[in-house]
Amino acid sequence: MKQIWYYILVAMAKGPCHGAEIRRRVRELSGEAIEVYPAMLYGSLDELLSEGWIEELENEGGGRRRNYGLSGLGRERLAEETARIENVVAAANRALGSIS
Repeated sequence: MKQIWYYILVAMAKGPCHGAEIRRRVRELSGEAIEVYPAMLYGSLDELLSEGWIEELENEGGGRRRNYGLSGLGRERLAEETARIENVVAAANRALGSIS
């Protein structure tokens, strides 16, 4: 999974949000290390929509903002990728522990 997709999915795990909120959440989650520019964000959102991992939600207040949320499939993929990352980190910690 692309790193930016992972961060976007994690940002949406907190609840539905619009583009500017996703950008803010990703920046916060990454400790200010990742800045998601609009072109990258909306391209990624289009790809995630195509994969069926997120869905566009009704905009209750009207207006132009498009709100997005995780789909059931998106939650599954996020959980799978998180488990994969945890396994990699555990393996790295074991390897580092054997070096010292």
